[in-house]
Amino acid sequence: MKVLCDSDAVKDMSKWTRAAAVALGAVLMYNAHIALGLICVIGAGISRRLYLSDAGAVRETRAWGRVVRRVLPWKDVKRVTFAYRGGMVMLLLESGATGWKMPFLRSQSGQIQDAIEEMMPDADIEII
Repeated sequence: MKVLCDSDAVKDMSKWTRAAAVALGAVLMYNAHIALGLICVIGAGISRRLYLSDAGAVRETRAWGRVVRRVLPWKDVKRVTFAYRGGMVMLLLESGATGWKMPFLRSQSGQIQDAIEEMMPDADIEII
């Protein structure tokens, strides 16, 4: 899958935050707070990524080596809406009665439009 535009709006935890969560989880498990400790350790290993690829819009979640990837194919997208607010742009991809919302930085809007025009030349695009 070729990545056309990666969302910079979704940020992962920094390394020191992950290390602190794992350490806190270990301390909690040691002190018999096993459920809370496991939540801290498991949460430290989760990361999320949103991007536009040549296959469609992709939501990718990684959890301790396991990757879950959901793809909304371009052929299923009926309408594309750009909603601008502050320094963000929300990309709304409608497919039938449902759709996906994907946050991007406003500076990425040109890159997003180029990707959509490349993959869906006849797209119904609305800008709010």
